[in-house]
Amino acid sequence: MNGNGHYNGNRADSEENLHKPVHENGGSTTPHPGTESEGNELNADRLNCMGRLSYHVSMAIGKFFYRLGYWIANNAWKTIGLCFLLVALCSVGFIRFHKEKSPMKLWIPLGSKFQHDTNWLIEHFQEGNRIETVMITAPDVLVPEVLQTIATITEEVEGFKFQNSEGQRLGWTDVCHKVPLIAEYTADLARRKRHAQDLEPTPATSTRRPKKSKPFFTPVIDVPSFLFCPMVERLELGCYGSSLLELWKYNRTMIAGLSKEDIVDKLNRTTISPMTGHTVEFAELLGDVKRDWSGRIVSAGSLVTHWFVHVNFSEVDADVSGNAAGTEDWVTENAVLWEEKFLQIVAKAKRDLSNNETSIYYAAGRSYGDISEESMFKDMDKLIYGGIVMFVYMQLVLSKFSWTEFRVILGSVGLMSVGMGFIAGCGIVAALGVSYGPVHTSLPFLLMGLGVDDMFVMMACYRKVRKANPDLQLAERMGLMLQHAGASITVTSLTDIVAFIVGSITVIPSLQSFCIYAAAGVFMMFVFVITFFVAIFTLDEIRIASRRNSFLIWVVHDEKSTSLWCEYNLMHRFINMLYSKFLLTKVGKTLVILAVVLMTGVNVHNLLKLRQKFDPNWFIPEETYYNQFVVKTHEHYPNAGYEAMLLYGNLNYTTELPNLIHITHQLENRTDILHSFSSWVTAFQDFVHMHYDKDIAVDPLSEADFRKYLSKFLFSYEGGRYQMNIKFATKLKCGQPAPNITVTTMDFKFRPFKEREEYLPAKYAVEEVLASSNITTGDRYRTLWAKIFGNWVTDEIIDTEIYRNISLALIGVMFCSVVLIVNLQICFWIFICVLLTLVNVGGLMQVWGLTLDLVSCIALQLAVGLCVDYAAHIGHTFLTINKGDRNRRSLETVLHIGAAVFYGGGSTILSLSILSGSQAYTYRTFFKIFLLVIAYGLFHGTILLPVILSLIGPAPYSGSLNSLNTINNNPSPTKKVCREGTEMISFIGNEKYTPNGVEL
Repeated sequence: MNGNGHYNGNRADSEENLHKPVHENGGSTTPHPGTESEGNELNADRLNCMGRLSYHVSMAIGKFFYRLGYWIANNAWKTIGLCFLLVALCSVGFIRFHKEKSPMKLWIPLGSKFQHDTNWLIEHFQEGNRIETVMITAPDVLVPEVLQTIATITEEVEGFKFQNSEGQRLGWTDVCHKVPLIAEYTADLARRKRHAQDLEPTPATSTRRPKKSKPFFTPVIDVPSFLFCPMVERLELGCYGSSLLELWKYNRTMIAGLSKEDIVDKLNRTTISPMTGHTVEFAELLGDVKRDWSGRIVSAGSLVTHWFVHVNFSEVDADVSGNAAGTEDWVTENAVLWEEKFLQIVAKAKRDLSNNETSIYYAAGRSYGDISEESMFKDMDKLIYGGIVMFVYMQLVLSKFSWTEFRVILGSVGLMSVGMGFIAGCGIVAALGVSYGPVHTSLPFLLMGLGVDDMFVMMACYRKVRKANPDLQLAERMGLMLQHAGASITVTSLTDIVAFIVGSITVIPSLQSFCIYAAAGVFMMFVFVITFFVAIFTLDEIRIASRRNSFLIWVVHDEKSTSLWCEYNLMHRFINMLYSKFLLTKVGKTLVILAVVLMTGVNVHNLLKLRQKFDPNWFIPEETYYNQFVVKTHEHYPNAGYEAMLLYGNLNYTTELPNLIHITHQLENRTDILHSFSSWVTAFQDFVHMHYDKDIAVDPLSEADFRKYLSKFLFSYEGGRYQMNIKFATKLKCGQPAPNITVTTMDFKFRPFKEREEYLPAKYAVEEVLASSNITTGDRYRTLWAKIFGNWVTDEIIDTEIYRNISLALIGVMFCSVVLIVNLQICFWIFICVLLTLVNVGGLMQVWGLTLDLVSCIALQLAVGLCVDYAAHIGHTFLTINKGDRNRRSLETVLHIGAAVFYGGGSTILSLSILSGSQAYTYRTFFKIFLLVIAYGLFHGTILLPVILSLIGPAPYSGSLNSLNTINNNPSPTKKVCREGTEMISFIGNEKYTPNGVEL
């Protein structure tokens, strides 16, 4: 080796000596590292129990890794082949690979009440609908021009055809939610409106309702069943919707001739849809409503039109209709295809709109799923660019500037080993039947950050070994490199694995799956880094010794052309100057400790203000059509809250009717939390009171009367719209008593809530009303359900989940550190560094506007694994340095491993830095939290920990002995002894060490 640390062909580093087996007394043998001298044994005996344990554990780990590195160096190609074979075997598990798309199996806590209620609803109700909406805003929407625009859109939306996967051509009438059209049997609308007006209100505590005036003519009551029912059975089923155009039965000719006064007059006079015959509150379709002195509507600023698509839950297949982000609702293939065309038509209408004062906003049932999926995955190319940036960064760190020492091959294969670990880990977990989720897309880049860190440590250790022992055989150097790096890499990898295994205890399926995949991925990456990467490293060293070009390996250079172009080693100089001249001085230590105390105090204060909040719309980029629709909806319909419903099971409804009425009245009076409430029970109560002069709240019905009256009610204009709220054991038939009820629902809307402190108490209040109801018959099943509860149920537990998982992860990491490092004091300080990092990250999350939600929960779970690495590297290395006092050992520790740790943290930041401009909430949150974790992790691990260890650090592993990681404890046939004071790693390797710094 020449003075610059490069290979000479006539030295022990020559190609013919790099990989030949070592012989002793003419026989082939593997050297026995860690063979203690007699003095070592005597000194070891003088150690206390913990000291002896730590000594023997560290010696055992060192022996194992030395032998592994030695064997791999002598069997590089065999190792590479075995690694590829292992990947192939693990890949067999992909036969059972399943990418989960169902939101219920991704985001809803396992065993939660919402999960149980949703499954019950799907099983018993079996059908539902999806809402498609178009909103038009204008200075006044109650004008003919706006209605003409709506009519044009409606005509196109309900007129197109599409083709499904089975080749069928379908249209609106094939996918819509249908209801009976009873308009031709309803009486005069104006007269019905007069008879339907409410009388004086009753006290809030009473369940008695005032009797309404009986209409002049009610077909279901006044016409004999043998005449009425045949007419009903001939009724057509029409598509259910909500549109102001129903007032004119969608007649374009009639609409074209309307005036402003015609529109306003018809709107204010009509409460029964001329199209369907059902009761409709047309005013609810309007926003920014203005009324005159009499309460009559005169204008409005917005108008919505709804289409309802039918969904048969038994036909829903999430693997077919779901999306990769797991954010699609229950939907069939036909509904998805219709919605796709619907969005195209409305988008075109929006583009073609010529009136500058009129705007169109729209949303389909698939809008949220489509856009959230797109935003989650459209920045995948940025992650790839981040990988490229990391590769370039690796070359700058690993390479030296000469034609032969660019580490292009080693860097490429290093990243390849990360990919092999990811594939093998996924194959193993897939074989166990664990589903793959959308958040798993970030896993390769997490593994990349951890794996590259390990490679930097290996390269640092190899350069140290080569500098100290230039005449050793290559196999011995590789063994010593792995002995140096193996223990540290094992500590960090195993702590990461433990953190992820603990994280898999969570009840959130996507996080559970992610942690399992991450644990397997980290383990397999660790396996390939200490085997496959070492084998490639060996072959790359042989290439360098042969003076082969880094890019064109068939080109061989002479010795002159292989010299280094430059070797400034700025990082090493900077670290030496920073620590020896400032951080490890009395003033520096004081300032560091004061900074930590001040910073932690401020961030503890901020952490206490960190809120738990999640808004699903955070996944929607601002410029998208769906976000514009949501914003305008909140602006024009500020009182429109979340839709919900009460579910009742197989009860004796005749007996429970008074209880249901009592529940209904209790909730109708909760105007502080509910915006509106629609119950078939009170409508049925009014119907019976009006037509049969019985108040069922106080006068119980017989079973026969209940069934008779209910059948009449559901075929009346008042009750027809409630048919969709009641499921019977058999089909309901006109003129016959109603069959047994199996399921009923009561619909309502919460008020618009923004904070967890508002909506969770409202939810609990409704649940309390249900729980306190005296329902004692049938299966007694009653519950509260809403789609938004899928988010609320996570909000209920997410903060508890985060703190529990992080606490368990910290305990697991500490246990793992104690087992591997076997030094309680070092383990304690590692724990403190990790804890301080998490506290400060949480505090700055609050300052940065982040909250505790599912995304930050995943990121913080990863944070434990990331930030423990930095402190573990420093703490473990400090125990292997035996020369000098604590201050000297701390300095040598950071000179030894500090650059590798800094480079490792920098690589992770670089790979994720491109995400800083992402519009996807997931990636933005990941970037912010990881940036904080790495910054604080490096600060506490590489600045605070060395300062603490310089003051109260423990003795090295072997007391006054040379440490395990010094080469003279590993005698080889060459008997080459390490020089004093060479524990520090030089990334260029041309320095001499002095007590006060580096002498160049």
